[in-house]
Amino acid sequence: MCVSDVSTHCASLAPLHNESFPHSLLSAMSWSTLYPLPFTLLNLQRPRVIRVTSWILHGIFRVFGGFRVTGLEHIPTSGPALLAANHRSWADPPALRCVIRRTCWFMGNDFLFRIPVLGRLIPMYGAFPVERGKMDRDALREAEGHLADGDLLVIFPEGGTTVTGTLYPFEGGAAMLAIRNDVPIVPVGITGTDRMLPMKPPIYPRWARGGVTVTFGPPIHPSDLDPTLPRRARIDALTEKLYAAVAALLPPEYLPGEE
Repeated sequence: MCVSDVSTHCASLAPLHNESFPHSLLSAMSWSTLYPLPFTLLNLQRPRVIRVTSWILHGIFRVFGGFRVTGLEHIPTSGPALLAANHRSWADPPALRCVIRRTCWFMGNDFLFRIPVLGRLIPMYGAFPVERGKMDRDALREAEGHLADGDLLVIFPEGGTTVTGTLYPFEGGAAMLAIRNDVPIVPVGITGTDRMLPMKPPIYPRWARGGVTVTFGPPIHPSDLDPTLPRRARIDALTEKLYAAVAALLPPEYLPGEE
């Protein structure tokens, strides 16, 4: 899952937020050509459902090696925020979903939504597609709409699962969204999912020594940047700051040149 680096294309865009419709419904309507309406309108982000699915996912992670979470106090209890995490496995989004008790949305590579079963399931849990390699106005509208609604938005700023297995340079989409919408970014470090669900075929879950660990760091606020910097420079500066914050939450073997 990822957000494409659309920052260089977005300077002329005004905030794209239609307050007359809930954004989950807008998502369902925009995906009607891909998924039957009953599936996309089934929103599983209701508090009771979140509690049940979180309990189930916790159990699955424990069975496959254990599950630890630290830094939950850094997630805002109300108001919009971005959560930006490293991404080494398809197990990363479930690991985040099962510990976040607020409504949150995930930006995902559009190809995931074309996979049978998976493509119909993940929208129910708050995922929406972003098309790689182009300026995806629909994805930008969706992302900014959820932030305007006061929800959380999860982004994997490496642009997808890493090919190298180590932290990859971040794209600028997360910083661009934070600056455009004046919302904090919570850095997240995830370890162990690459052992539990490796991305090399055959892809299937397996027991992982050490289990999975999710660590949340202190929020980074766009207002901390030098306001005199040009827009592009502010995006670059925030991207570098975010990369350093996520890297600080990871062990050395997850960092470039440290394997």
